[in-house]
This record gives sequence, structure tokens and C-alpha cells, in this order.
Amino acid sequence: VGRGTHTCPAFDPVNNEVVIFKDSWQVSLHNILPEGETYKLLKDANIRNITTCIACHDVPSLPQQRTQTFKLVNASWACPHQTLTPHIHYHLVLNLVGKPLLHFMSSCQVVEAVCDILIAHEDTCNKAGMLHRDLSPGNIVMHGAISILIDWDLAKLLKIQGPQQLTCTGTWQFMSANLVGKKWATHTIKDDLESSFYIIFWVA
Repeated sequence: VGRGTHTCPAFDPVNNEVVIFKDSWQVSLHNILPEGETYKLLKDANIRNITTCIACHDVPSLPQQRTQTFKLVNASWACPHQTLTPHIHYHLVLNLVGKPLLHFMSSCQVVEAVCDILIAHEDTCNKAGMLHRDLSPGNIVMHGAISILIDWDLAKLLKIQGPQQLTCTGTWQFMSANLVGKKWATHTIKDDLESSFYIIFWVA
């Protein structure tokens, strides 16, 4: 089903500019950073080729804004299921409105876009100690002469050992062969680099 992510342009009356509004269901586990906090870490580390989060919050704490099914996984009437993950309704505002990668004008532009997001990926690993874990065409936007890596809601600090949740992370069409073939494999830098190749292959 996915995380029910929707994005759209919105108007910021305070700064008199168009921004991006993101509505999604964020994984709600104690060892997974909210996406807004991840953006703050990236900004503090001076990561290149990313956007800035200007507002973020959980949707007010009503029962309807948190998934409830995971609480019933052990109920006597429930079908056996071991991969239910709690989620919370989450809003995020980014300061940059770009064009989807699929609006590219040439194969050269695609390769340059992937190069740009790999710069962001390298900076993030080396300066912030974090792994994106979801490189895909939908998470790349073009803005002027550069491309931006977005959607950091599945990012993981490299210092955290072992899986953070029971399901694999990433967009399956662009996941590495190792992650697809081994359910409990640890997501590493090499897996993200392999995803960058699949992006070019798929878009081309």
C-alpha cells in the first residue's frame, strides 16, 4: 500500500513564495528520525544538492492520525502477519519547487541528475553519517542547473546496527539484487549505489 505520500505546491504567505507541501504516513518507531529532523541534520552538516525543510509536524494526536492495525496483530481472529509497522500522519514543507526527473530533455541531463544526487549521497554518508536508502526517480527533482535528492523519510544513521523495521526499505524496482533476494540483508552504501544505476537504466 505504501505510505500514502502526496505532494503539491502551496503558497507561503509569510515569505510570499511557492513551496512544496508533503502529506504522508511516517513510520512511527523510536529509532527512526522524523523526516523534518533528518533535514535539519543534513542542513547542519552543509550537505550539497538537498532542499531545506521550513516546517514539519505530526498531525494533531487524534486516534485517526495513527495507524491502529498493528495493535491487533496478535488477536485470536487476526491472520498471521509479522510485518505490520505503526505509522503516524505527518506534514512537511520544503522551500524548493523543482521538476520531476521524468521531465528530462536529454540523456545527458539524466546522467547529470544522478551525478548530482550521488554528490548529496556522498556528503550525507561522510558528513552526516547517514544513508538515504530509497534512491529512485521519484526522489529526484531538477531545479535550475542542478538536481536535488528528496524524500529522506527512510534515511538511517550509519551508527545504528541491524534493521530498524521488519520490512525492506526502498522502492522495489530500484533496490539492489542483494536486498531483493535476501529479506534480512543489511542496507549498505553499495545498495544505494546500485540503485543509482537502475535509475539511469529505467529512465533511459
